[in-house]
Amino acid sequence: MMQAKIKIIDIDVLFDKYISDYVYSNIGKVKPEEIENQMPILYTEFGDKPLKELDGKTPNSYYRDFSAKDLVECLKTHLKTGVAVSDFLCEALTDADGVEDVLTQELINDNDEEYVLYLMNILNEKNSSKPVKRYLEFVLWDYSETIRELATEILGGFADLCKEEILASFKDASIEKKACLVDILSHASKDDRIFDILIEEFVKHPDNIPLYAGYLGKYGDERALPFLLTLAESDKINYMDFEELRFAIEMLGGECNIKRDFSADKTYKKIVGAKKRK
Repeated sequence: MMQAKIKIIDIDVLFDKYISDYVYSNIGKVKPEEIENQMPILYTEFGDKPLKELDGKTPNSYYRDFSAKDLVECLKTHLKTGVAVSDFLCEALTDADGVEDVLTQELINDNDEEYVLYLMNILNEKNSSKPVKRYLEFVLWDYSETIRELATEILGGFADLCKEEILASFKDASIEKKACLVDILSHASKDDRIFDILIEEFVKHPDNIPLYAGYLGKYGDERALPFLLTLAESDKINYMDFEELRFAIEMLGGECNIKRDFSADKTYKKIVGAKKRK
């Protein structure tokens, strides 16, 4: 027998009706703020409530009767038709058998930004390394900033799996894309080639000391200490840059005992003033 198609239905609207019915039946018994506090509990209860709109099944169980491919098509239709995507659909998709392969293939075949972001987030929930190559393409090729930023964030958790490809591509990458690649490399295991890149980029970006000092601190190679300390001694840096350098130095197990006078620094004066008012 042919399996029924998944209904494209706004479950959030059904939840709103559930809440309305709850409020109506509890007039005079429950205060509005109490209802707001109970919202997570009510949502859990709603998830286990059989609904005629879902053929008598609960929101928790309805989608779980379908395959990963069916659920992916359902997600795609929701996005194309503008019907809100429910958490129940996303949770069922996350747990579906073989979903990593299906979603990875979809990432290769489809470039719609909203859809791609959904796929990436679900795969990230699975902590899947299968799309690593595709994620790197999102960083290196001309995709939107939103997709590139999410791909960069996810690849931080798989830095050692893609570091060789990054090292091979780094020299020819644009300045904007190099910033993403440095971020990813700062999560990788120790490698002299990576250390050299992190130091080089730190030196190249005196206008963004907090970011690149943070990468060195995160990377955890104490050989960066002399570079950080030397810059911390410069009278050309402001108070916030100095504090970020100090933090990176301490992350690497060093000490920043450098004495500096920031009494004329605008940010420093604001912070001191706020402390005095307290």
